[in-house]
Amino acid sequence: MAANTDDIRASVSKDIAALQQEVSRLQKMISAQGAEAYYEVRGRAGKAYDEALPRAKNAVAQIKAEGVAAADAAREHPTATTTALVLAGAIGFLAGYLLSGGPQPQPRHWWR
Repeated sequence: MAANTDDIRASVSKDIAALQQEVSRLQKMISAQGAEAYYEVRGRAGKAYDEALPRAKNAVAQIKAEGVAAADAAREHPTATTTALVLAGAIGFLAGYLLSGGPQPQPRHWWR
């Protein structure tokens, strides 16, 4: 009986060692795949950044040019600028006044 128990114990120990080796191998494989995926995503992100950078610089330059043009137009025509700003403010005030005169919603209490 002791020999039989020792055989079972040795067999189980071999199986456990084999499973530990398999788990170790799988962990290494998953680690390698994770690193590969990381570098692939990093490369794609770098490529996207490199492609977007010139477009972003171009957009910033155009926005600056439009801002300068608007400022120049405002300097050249101060009366028109003032009139446009006053008109926009009046329209905003009128819209707020009209919206505030509407019916108020009935208060809802949490216990009802």
